[in-house]
Amino acid sequence: MTKDQFNFKLKKLDLTLNDFSKISGISYSTINNWGFMKDNGKAIAVPDWVDSFLVYFEKAKKYDYLKNEIYDVMKELENK
Repeated sequence: MTKDQFNFKLKKLDLTLNDFSKISGISYSTINNWGFMKDNGKAIAVPDWVDSFLVYFEKAKKYDYLKNEIYDVMKELENK
């Protein structure tokens, strides 16, 4: 995953670099350095685990939304 792809996925999930830093436990400066060139001319890669982390984060976000919607409907039915 490139830094551009990473940033696109964060935007799609409505996350900032700071949000991702807090969620993942990785320092902001480390995340911010992904994609930059080192002295040896190689880019600092986005770690491989980040892609699957974001996939599962998106699934969890959808699950939480669905769970809350069902909970709201159940509460509404109980109040009738």
